[in-house]
Amino acid sequence: MNPGPSNDPSAAADESEAGSYPARLEGLLEAADVACFRATPSGTIVAVNDAFTRLTGYARSELDERPFDALFDDGTSLESLGSDLDGGSSSPTSTPVSIRTKMGSIPCTVHLEVRLRGDTDREPTITGIVRRRRVPARSSAASDSDLTYGRTFEALANALPDGIIVLDTDSDIQYANPAVERILGHDPDELVGSSKVTIIPERLRQTHLSALQRYLETGERNINWTYVELPGQHADGNEVPLGVSLNDFTFDGDRYFVGLFRDISPRKEAEQTLTEKVVQLESVSYLGRNALENGDIDALLEKATELVAASLDAEYATVFEHDAADSDAAVLRLRAGSGIDVADGATTPVSDSIAAAVLAGDGPVVIEDLESDDRFDGPSVSGDRDVRSGITVTIGPVSDPWGVLDVYDTDRREFADHDVDFLESVATIIATAIERQGYERRLNETVSELEASNERLEQFAYAASHDLQEPLRMVSSYLQLIESRYADELDADGREFIDYAVDGANRMSEMIEYSRIDSQGDPFEPVDLDAVLEDVLTDLQMMIDRSDAEILIGPLPEVRGDPHQLRQLFQNLLSNAIEYSGDEPPRVDITAEQCGGTWEISVRDEGIGIGPDEQDRVFRVFQRLHSHEEYEGTGIGLALCRRIVERHGGRIWVDAEPGEGSTFTFTIPVDGSR
Repeated sequence: MNPGPSNDPSAAADESEAGSYPARLEGLLEAADVACFRATPSGTIVAVNDAFTRLTGYARSELDERPFDALFDDGTSLESLGSDLDGGSSSPTSTPVSIRTKMGSIPCTVHLEVRLRGDTDREPTITGIVRRRRVPARSSAASDSDLTYGRTFEALANALPDGIIVLDTDSDIQYANPAVERILGHDPDELVGSSKVTIIPERLRQTHLSALQRYLETGERNINWTYVELPGQHADGNEVPLGVSLNDFTFDGDRYFVGLFRDISPRKEAEQTLTEKVVQLESVSYLGRNALENGDIDALLEKATELVAASLDAEYATVFEHDAADSDAAVLRLRAGSGIDVADGATTPVSDSIAAAVLAGDGPVVIEDLESDDRFDGPSVSGDRDVRSGITVTIGPVSDPWGVLDVYDTDRREFADHDVDFLESVATIIATAIERQGYERRLNETVSELEASNERLEQFAYAASHDLQEPLRMVSSYLQLIESRYADELDADGREFIDYAVDGANRMSEMIEYSRIDSQGDPFEPVDLDAVLEDVLTDLQMMIDRSDAEILIGPLPEVRGDPHQLRQLFQNLLSNAIEYSGDEPPRVDITAEQCGGTWEISVRDEGIGIGPDEQDRVFRVFQRLHSHEEYEGTGIGLALCRRIVERHGGRIWVDAEPGEGSTFTFTIPVDGSR
């Protein structure tokens, strides 16, 4: 209950001493725009507040260390306004004077009081209040009597929104301002003379009296007097949370205590709402993670009802599935519940439940008091249980809800908007999990059907490829036999037709081989690529000798793979490098380098190269870059290479420039994983 910052640089020190009351009063005066100052017994100004600078027109720097007497317009001295100021024994005084300001002289009233410091070795200080006088038509003597220090304090106390209570050492109330009635419902006039325990809850009264007695005897404080939160007893019997600031002072030799307090119910309610929202958000977050990690819908529903009941501090929480197979006898089937036993097959007719309104598309139903709510005649979805209030929301779209989520309490209570939002968020998570489960079930069914269909297709493809290979070889052999035996009798068209037929048979044979890469490959095993390449070089020895090719091979690793397919991969890449070497004798470099978790194996030649726009097309089936007259081939070799590499969990690409050669690079995992 801090009434405002003090402008006195020594106020912090005074607060820690028994004389802290003036500093706190100065804050009140500043809040009420009342000018005040402090001076030494000799009359030197040591501090002023903002209201004093506004009244006089002087800046604080112009007043600091200036004699206060210089402000009197008629020669009055500060000492003449009170007796024995140096001794510190004067009583508060109130004197009309004329104050010299920057704008001229103005009539004022100066209220003075000498305050002793906590340390007896330090000199006292003079605290003054300056009020501008409005001279009425009546006599000045009557006016001076009205503007006393007491009336000034009373005017300030009456204007404050915070409650003020002054107590004596017996805890009897000596003063209460009007705000006390607004905050605690007690008439201030009736409180004066009564004990403070009247406004303290009964359970805390003895604690207060014991603490007060201990403080008077030992000076020990068991609470923070600057600010503490305590409940107050309202006149209607309810407790009101208060923010309290305490202090004590001495007047005319008697000790008093002053308490400033305000009603902090709005803040407490906001804190409670924030706490509830945080708990609800954490519950939604947890449930969302649970729904993603756990595919068990029944376990999710059970966890959801537990979280809902705990987060809303309710007696029951239930999940009902809407069974609308028979529209004339639709029922709600209990799937999960907190605070209620879930019996297998337990059902409730929709027509007899509050959920009927929700399922009809009316949105969430909030019940504060079921007994006085005339919207529903039938029992609630929790059967004959003693429920009084609750919320019901749909699970799933309103047009086709899966079911309902309910929360019920046995007491009448009000639910906030964020409570309804929380329940709808939980219902959304449940609906999403159920929908995802349906998708997964349908996906699994589709995958199973596709796997069965794929297996049948693979069996057919295997049979077809196996049965077709021999006829194709026979067709190709007989065509070649016709070409060699009757070459002299065939004209150019006949030889061309035979070439087309042979090429078609070869293409079909290679296509069958391409289709069998995945389905008819051998199981993976450790493969020494040096040994594989040695076999490839043996197979291509005639081609190498005929072209006078130079093959340079670096160390190659051992990998896990299909030895037959890896041999075919190297054979295709190496034969291409030799065939497309151009006019110069081929030079081919084969190297391997480990890059992280993969081996990168490159086959580099110095041949005719490949244009940038054709570097992806070369890996497609039957995509030739040259005519049969220029280079032989079916256009499927590099497509086979890509299928083999992909089966081994890698990828293949080419870096090339026309006339500058080509580098084909493929990767294979180091650990052999796919």
